[in-house]
Amino acid sequence: MIVAEDLEQTYLSGGRPLTVLRKINLAIEPREFVALTGPSGSGKTTLLGLLAGLDLPTRGVVRLDGEDLRGLSEDARARLRAEKVGFVFQTFQLLPTLTALENVLVPIELRNRGDDRAAQARAHDLLAQVGLADRVHHYPAQLSGGEQQRVGIARAFAGTP
Repeated sequence: MIVAEDLEQTYLSGGRPLTVLRKINLAIEPREFVALTGPSGSGKTTLLGLLAGLDLPTRGVVRLDGEDLRGLSEDARARLRAEKVGFVFQTFQLLPTLTALENVLVPIELRNRGDDRAAQARAHDLLAQVGLADRVHHYPAQLSGGEQQRVGIARAFAGTP
């Protein structure tokens, strides 16, 4: 599902190159569960961004579901992400002016421009699965941190990645 070969990521820091990742090789099969661990600043977020096509590596190849991300435009990478990747952000990234239900609907509506009833039913079902069936009309500020995180998880699964 995800293959990385000889990934390297270098940034300029204070006018000098700073290599954050060097010679990363991995293959993640469909339905395989992988955890990235390491100290703060070790490159975990950088690696995740590269694997999802949010950024392109300085060197190396990333293939997501067989697609070489180097050969895709930013728009094509965004479409591939919308179809294949679900993000649970560390800081939730919920839209404060949208309810829990509306936050979960965002990726569904971006992907399916069609059956509103089916989209609503899917969003309600996902929120019920994370224990928030009774909080669908609450805004992020009205939810606890744990509830916000669960909205973020429901949203990550909304696009059926």
